[in-house]
Amino acid sequence: MHDRYLMRHAWAWLILFALLGAPMLATAQTTVEGTVIDAEDESPLPGVNVTVQNTQIGALTNADGQFTIELPEGRRTLVFSFVGFATQEIDVTEGETSIEVSMEPDVMGLDEVVVTGLASSIKRENLANAVTKIDAEDIAGNVDPSTLDGAMQGKLAGVNITSQSGAPGGGINVQMRGISTLGAGSSQPLYIIDGVYVNNSQISTGRSSADGAGEGNQDNSANRLADLNPDEIQSIEVLKGPSAAAIYGQRANAGVVIITTKRGEAGDTRVNFSQELGAVSALNLLGVASWSEDKIDLIYGEGTDAAARERARFNQAQQNGNLFDYEEELYGNVGLARNTQLEISGGDEQTQFFVAGGLKEEDGIIENTGFARKTVRANIDHRLSDRVRLTSSSNYIYSDSDRGFTGNQNSTGGSVGYTLAYTPTYAQLQPDEDGNFPDNPYFAENPLRLVNEATNNQEVSRFLQSFSLNADLLQSENASLSLDLKGGLDYLNSNSTVYFPPFFQFQQAQSDPGDVIQGKEDNFNTNMQGFLVYNQTLESGAGPFSLTTQGGFTRFTQDENRQLVRGRGLAPGQLNPLNGQTQEIFSQQFVKIVDIGYVGQQEVNWDDRLIGTVGARFDRSTLNANQEEFYFYPKGSLAINLHNFDFWGFDSINQMKLRTAYGETGGLPQFGATFSALNSVNIGGGLGSTISTRGIDPDLDPERSRELELGADISALDGRLALEATYYRKTVDDIILDRENPVSTGITTIATNAGTLRNTGIELGLSVLPVDRENFSWFSRTLFWQNDSEMTDLTIPAFTTGGFGAALGTYYIGEGFSPTTIVGTPATPDSEVPFTVYGDAQPDFQMSFSNSFTLFQDLELSFLFHWSRGGENINLSRFLSDIGGTTDDWNEDHDGDGVPNGLDRTDMFGPGAAQFVEEASYVKLREASIYYTLPSSVLDTAFNGALRNVKLGLSGSNLLLFSDYDSYDPEVSVFGTQAVAQSVEVTPYPSSRRLTFHLRLEY
Repeated sequence: MHDRYLMRHAWAWLILFALLGAPMLATAQTTVEGTVIDAEDESPLPGVNVTVQNTQIGALTNADGQFTIELPEGRRTLVFSFVGFATQEIDVTEGETSIEVSMEPDVMGLDEVVVTGLASSIKRENLANAVTKIDAEDIAGNVDPSTLDGAMQGKLAGVNITSQSGAPGGGINVQMRGISTLGAGSSQPLYIIDGVYVNNSQISTGRSSADGAGEGNQDNSANRLADLNPDEIQSIEVLKGPSAAAIYGQRANAGVVIITTKRGEAGDTRVNFSQELGAVSALNLLGVASWSEDKIDLIYGEGTDAAARERARFNQAQQNGNLFDYEEELYGNVGLARNTQLEISGGDEQTQFFVAGGLKEEDGIIENTGFARKTVRANIDHRLSDRVRLTSSSNYIYSDSDRGFTGNQNSTGGSVGYTLAYTPTYAQLQPDEDGNFPDNPYFAENPLRLVNEATNNQEVSRFLQSFSLNADLLQSENASLSLDLKGGLDYLNSNSTVYFPPFFQFQQAQSDPGDVIQGKEDNFNTNMQGFLVYNQTLESGAGPFSLTTQGGFTRFTQDENRQLVRGRGLAPGQLNPLNGQTQEIFSQQFVKIVDIGYVGQQEVNWDDRLIGTVGARFDRSTLNANQEEFYFYPKGSLAINLHNFDFWGFDSINQMKLRTAYGETGGLPQFGATFSALNSVNIGGGLGSTISTRGIDPDLDPERSRELELGADISALDGRLALEATYYRKTVDDIILDRENPVSTGITTIATNAGTLRNTGIELGLSVLPVDRENFSWFSRTLFWQNDSEMTDLTIPAFTTGGFGAALGTYYIGEGFSPTTIVGTPATPDSEVPFTVYGDAQPDFQMSFSNSFTLFQDLELSFLFHWSRGGENINLSRFLSDIGGTTDDWNEDHDGDGVPNGLDRTDMFGPGAAQFVEEASYVKLREASIYYTLPSSVLDTAFNGALRNVKLGLSGSNLLLFSDYDSYDPEVSVFGTQAVAQSVEVTPYPSSRRLTFHLRLEY
């Protein structure tokens, strides 16, 4: 009832906007025809936007780059704008009716268009926020990225993107401008693809329960952004903080990523084909320590029966030449990566299409692991008339992932890396002639058998569909009113299998050997929005004022059905839980969410000199404690283009913009935190229910981020030098945390608003075009970003969280400290913090340095280095391998005390956690590539002009790592994408490097 009431009022608001349109005026007009071409190759440019300056009159070029437009009396200036090209203003002389315009590439991206509202956009020159946009060339143009989010690493100032696992198919943690939440919503940004709010969750498979790790966030699952095909993406726009993301309201605390896919253009049908073939290998193998009789005596005790037994085993293996480097055997596989992409696009002035299909297969560096993805896409744009435009984007995806078994486990042997830490080189674990693997006498399982016989598989089928309708309701010389309707859906079906056969060594030790968990999830998201946008140009003696008014509503729904079914005591060869001696519904969850939002925004542009925006959003959600309450999220911004004022006299400086912005966003409570649940129980043999011990805070509010952003953008030397500098201060109020209650009350925890978190930071970007000649050009970009986090208020007692307890290192949440502060034993009960402080997981700063070169217009080279300085990890992998005697430097004696390093460190484990905390600084060569484009003369001769373009290349990803960190990669997290516990390592899947050959054909 309440929804219908609000919807009626929303449509009444939209109709009111429609009545505001200015009447159309009849004036004397001049018809101008023209052609727009690319200045570099003189080819026609279809789809160029041609407008009469300071009016709402416009046209688009057709497939041949031609346009026709009516010039009102007294108007003689045309403005030409197109993605990737510098905007031009052309004065049409009196009596001139035909012109030709050559457009130059916009190397610095100063004229690119970025989002400022749910139904509007703006030129970057007039933007008041630090919004980063990367295009198709930066996403998949140089390398073959494994996942879309991984393709952004090192390319976005203010965004920390880390690979939490080296397993094929990703596993990426994205954090924008520091910690955004401690207990609400998602710590990952909101992803929007062609208008669809997509699911980027990590779906639990139950693996961590089967192998004993204990928690679902230790499943080593991939984000579902891995489903998306990077080759189909045209651009990615990143709204890093609330000042830019406020228009998205209560789901935007962690930032917003707007992804636009490729679309067709009017003109001849184009066929693009690409084939990529690559090799994947371990980035950094550590090596294993050698063994000797003296070492065996140190570990097992000289003269003991255990030492005598191990001496005999070692000597026998040495005599037979059966000493094995099990790290090399398990992680030394060279995998094959294959990626095939076919794209067909074209159309006429009325209908354009883009159809694509992709097939990707990637083997892992561990045998029987890998990732495969099949995608089909169809994007269609159609003009019903000159005033009505329709778009549709359809995408079907199927992915199949085998992630293997790495990471944590608890004495089950269900982790390759964990087992490897305890396995010496003289262990005899090879299979016999019949392929049967022996048991491992040094741990609970033979890692070779685990790799070959266990199953950890997930299959995902997914369908994304979006649509939009844009209609020009009213049009005059100085005003226009348009209707913008958008909607979409994201349906995801996941089926997973985690299986340990009954003949496994650690299964035989259990009462019901043989364990399988079958998982299934259906997730159906929908979203829709309707907006009216009113544009008006007002003339004044001080210059024109352009006004953009928009208002409308949004609706988002999520319907999730997840179930894990477990069977134990399996019959041989059976993976069906029903074929086990015991069965259980291991986990089941039903989630239904509905969000409603109302939005209004006003933009004012005074002659590209002062550009101001104010906006407001009112949101409600079924996740809130008060589901009927609307929460208010405002925004405001101002950009001042000093170079457009008459007093500006610095000709060498093309742009000098000062900007400031403020905005607020929300973070919703977790599902289940605002209602009482019933738990099933057996009472006297009968079924019953008990009330959950979690209580409800009726006054619980969503978290709220408030951000003030200040910045300056400077461009000089005809756009060949550009500097972007930003300072931000982001405060997250009403942090949602669990308050512990006395057990005697019957309510042990209540989610409540318990604190305030502050992030402050700076972001710098310097782009330079040092050389721009016909036969040689060089473009360079340097990014720098830094963030500091602090809990400024905490109304519940300080506490530790994450990790595996203070003895091994954990995180401290306390007033005056960063929430990523790492603490551990020994205890310090008399100090401000009850444990010793060892560091902070957040880096001190990060930098990236990218360069691209073009030689003789045919040869292209590029590379990207990424430097992360400071920040600490909790390295528990070395802890395990030190105990097992396998650490690569175990036998060395760095301090010269006559005791090997490994034994020194194990002796120090008891008193404190200092041995586990390591600095995680690194420098990585993330990308490098070289491409050669065949000259047009060769194509004309060899292929009779049938091919437009042929490009050959070689690229590398994650090529080099420079770090003192004592493990495979300082980018690691056994706890997935958690906001705080993001730097704990327990025997991860090692990172890999990739070399890829590329062939790209354009017909």
